[in-house]
Amino acid sequence: MPKYIVTVDVITVHVVPVLANSPEAAEAEAGRIVAGDWETWFDHAEPVVVGDAQTEAEYDSVAEVALRARMAAVAPHVPVPARRPKPSTPAKPRTTRTDHHADGSECPPAHKHTSSGKPRTEGCPGRAYSTAKCTCGWTTRSTVKTYVDETRKRHTSTEHG
Repeated sequence: MPKYIVTVDVITVHVVPVLANSPEAAEAEAGRIVAGDWETWFDHAEPVVVGDAQTEAEYDSVAEVALRARMAAVAPHVPVPARRPKPSTPAKPRTTRTDHHADGSECPPAHKHTSSGKPRTEGCPGRAYSTAKCTCGWTTRSTVKTYVDETRKRHTSTEHG
């Protein structure tokens, strides 16, 4: 369900974040929420005025334009600071295992093998070895697939856990 931001009040003092299926539903929900608390929390004699529902990105862009306009009116010679980007979380390191044929070509994941590496898929020469690579640069290789899987899990839990 998308999140909408709905401005409430004649001069856009109050902002209500609302989860709703559509902008119209968000506006109705914001009006209901504020109307219930209007007399208790807000010292206004005017009726509730509910603005248009906007996505967070739309609200941020409108707010930035308004800020730039206010800054230009107050201090036209002062440059408007750039909006700081939201901090991004670094991608988690991933380790992946791939199987290989004796000639070094990669064996597709759709090919099935016995535990010893003999092929169960027609046309596959069989699994000769497996490798595991991590996005941090770590690698391992072995003829025993379960050893590669265990080493991969151990690396992920000790180095990136």
